[in-house]
Amino acid sequence: MSNICLKCNRAVYAAEEMLAGGLKWHKICFKCNLCNKRLDSVNVNAHDQALYCKQCYARKFGPKGYGFGG
Repeated sequence: MSNICLKCNRAVYAAEEMLAGGLKWHKICFKCNLCNKRLDSVNVNAHDQALYCKQCYARKFGPKGYGFGG
């Protein structure tokens, strides 16, 4: 596992690391890729090395069509 934050490309040290999708992030970089909402281990979804809150993840990658709001 790399010690480089995918958001800012700087070194991540143990005291400031957050984990999602098997990757490390700084606490201040641990935000939704779409709405910029601060995330935690409960409301985070990782997809293709990007972080999303549950709402944005569902909107972007969830089911679409009649009955699903799309």
